[in-house]
Amino acid sequence: MKILNVIDILLYRTFLSKFYFPRGLDYRFVEPDREGVVEAMTSFEPDVVLLQDEYHQHSQAEVAAYVRAQAARQGLSPAVLVLRTSPREPTERSSSGDSVFVRRENLGDVLESLAESVRTGSAADGVTKSRRGQILFVDPGKTLFHVVRAALAPGGYELRHALDAAEALSLCAGAAFELVLTSVQLPGMDGLELCRRLKESSAGGYMPVIILSSSDDPLDVDTAFNSGADDYLLKSFTPRMLADKISDHLDAVHRKRQNKILVVDDSKLIRELLRHSFIKSGLNVLVAENGRQALDLAMAEKPDVVVTDVDMPVMNGYGLCEAMRQTPELQNVFVVMMSARDRTCDIKRGERLGVSRYFVKPFDVEKMLLVVEQLLAESYRHYKREYEHVLWSMKSLVTALEARDEYTKGHTARVSAMSLRLARYMGLSDDSLRDLEIAANLHDIGKIGVRDAVLLKPGALTDEEYAKIQEHAVIGAEILRPIASLKAVVPLIMYHHERWDGEGYPTCLGGEDIPLGARIIAVADAFDAMTSDRPYRKGMAQQKALDIIAREMDKQFCPTCARAFLEMKRSDVRAGIGRRTADKAG
Repeated sequence: MKILNVIDILLYRTFLSKFYFPRGLDYRFVEPDREGVVEAMTSFEPDVVLLQDEYHQHSQAEVAAYVRAQAARQGLSPAVLVLRTSPREPTERSSSGDSVFVRRENLGDVLESLAESVRTGSAADGVTKSRRGQILFVDPGKTLFHVVRAALAPGGYELRHALDAAEALSLCAGAAFELVLTSVQLPGMDGLELCRRLKESSAGGYMPVIILSSSDDPLDVDTAFNSGADDYLLKSFTPRMLADKISDHLDAVHRKRQNKILVVDDSKLIRELLRHSFIKSGLNVLVAENGRQALDLAMAEKPDVVVTDVDMPVMNGYGLCEAMRQTPELQNVFVVMMSARDRTCDIKRGERLGVSRYFVKPFDVEKMLLVVEQLLAESYRHYKREYEHVLWSMKSLVTALEARDEYTKGHTARVSAMSLRLARYMGLSDDSLRDLEIAANLHDIGKIGVRDAVLLKPGALTDEEYAKIQEHAVIGAEILRPIASLKAVVPLIMYHHERWDGEGYPTCLGGEDIPLGARIIAVADAFDAMTSDRPYRKGMAQQKALDIIAREMDKQFCPTCARAFLEMKRSDVRAGIGRRTADKAG
């Protein structure tokens, strides 16, 4: 990535030079005069232009204007950043109207995201990034759009841009967006009114709206949430902060779509009223007219929450609840009961059957929706705690396994860090990164099923002993297979010793039939094994190991993964990052 710095303060030239050099960035400085800027833009063709917010003898608006004019003449569209050098608080935009302020504290994050965008724009051939749907960004400025797009690019998000609210409404009417990110200040209709209109519309179902603003006034925050906003983010955000916020909301949307709500009532009006309300909130809704029909549907679909009336034909709500509690697959399903009965004995009967909440008709539909979402959130937190406990237990087993041999201590941590760095370098999505991190941390868990006499043997292995070692990939997959939440992780562990040419183990899988995550782990695992000490040999030099990986490209290693790994290591060398630093950074 090329950065043109239009700077007339020597102190900032010094700071920026020290900042750029260790990161391996291509940069140039120029004085803020028209001739110098024109010459630099022509010969350098920068991806980013960094301005000061004030100059000694020029106005910042003037400098920004002829930077953009020259860029337009050359067909360039560099992101324009303004480095804050004065003590006064900047407005949300510079005086040029289409520049984003940065400070020394967040300059690194912004440039890192922009560099990632440039790099992934020409990512290695053969790598297909997982797109997570479209996000609509609403703001009149192009530079902020570039910053947001760069921040979200590593996660595989596809960003669309609307310049005002009218265009945003038109786009939302014709396309299904996963999320809307809008500034408050827009030409014509503001972002808060846009949010209200999007939330009032039922088209497309539930869609989170995040408000971007430069104001941290509590009144402005409350106004945004009262307008229907799902979140509020200050424009001083870092790229990582924005990406994490977007990821959290899209994960919540994904969870909602996976959740199943069963609505049971013999009144069609109430069924449709609740169904419509739940669908607008993004939930997956099933309906039944009586308890017997609901029980059959629950057995087939396994809902997360059942919302049921009490008085129904064939089987009433109490009978349905009793039948569910006697069915092992449905014992832990949340039940919300609604009825015109408001007697204490009826409410207590529901409590004895494990009913989570009892609503007396007529009830507030919004309160019902809130209760259902709280139950789903509680269920997810419980699932997450169990999931983390299982992972912690598995990692403890791997640590105990490595502790038996001083030569393999830290191997798993190094392979995991290296695999994640490579995956990010290749532009994998957040979901793929999560699965890869788990798989890399557990890739050798199957060695717990290999005898110490074989695993810790200091000399060369016999053919029979080597065959026993090879079984660890299958053993690891079998250990994890019963855990439903690790379904996507099991193949990465099973196939991390397969070869691109089909000569690996345990199944002789080859080429792109091997999962991408397994191919990434294979490169990182081999590099760490080659450069680490063993009882029967010393670890080889890094360069020799890299030469072997280059030589085995298209044979042992996936060419795309190996090429990306070599490029990543070369960039580490240019930036002066040694092995320990690189692994820590990963």
